[in-house]
Amino acid sequence: MDATEDQAKRWNSTAGRAWVESQELLDRVFKPIEALLVDAVTSAARFDAICSRFGVMFFSDPVAAFANLRRAARDDGRLRFIAWRGPADNPFMTTAERAARPLLDLPERKPDAPGQFAFASDRRVHAILEGSGWIDIEIRPSDVACAMRASDLVAYVSRLGPVGTALQEADEATRTRVLEVVRPAFDSYVHEGEVRFAAACWMVTAVCRRH
Repeated sequence: MDATEDQAKRWNSTAGRAWVESQELLDRVFKPIEALLVDAVTSAARFDAICSRFGVMFFSDPVAAFANLRRAARDDGRLRFIAWRGPADNPFMTTAERAARPLLDLPERKPDAPGQFAFASDRRVHAILEGSGWIDIEIRPSDVACAMRASDLVAYVSRLGPVGTALQEADEATRTRVLEVVRPAFDSYVHEGEVRFAAACWMVTAVCRRH
């Protein structure tokens, strides 16, 4: 199965449904990141703008994909997106799988493969954008404070990410055992009824020049 087929299967299965079912929670958690993109778009007035929040890391051929986006923008059009930096910079995002790995058969994350951390390397991101014809590329780190209600944590863990995907297919006994192990692993992030963490991202901007 190639990367395109794998992504199609993933987003049309329980993993995709989990994101749809969790939309309200995710929109609330990542509101500060959304604000960064909205500010950028409103400051563009005269220009077409292409924006994405964590949506561009899943292309099987990212150079071709960004070339298509460039063709869709007018001359001087702006690209701005936010993508995750690496797993080492985002320990919150890997807490569940590290805690659950002894109990579940979880896939290993492959560097540069389509997925959450596909754009972990800023050099790779720059090469992709340059190779697809964008100019004035700027990639800078951005650490954004995010929070969710502590009462939402179990739903978040049991629906999203590698652990959430695995639990969609697990029996009830396995789900219970895994969540009993995983939930305490997040204790250091829980403060006064909230789960607080830093989202370590890249803020990426570029400009379209077609002539």
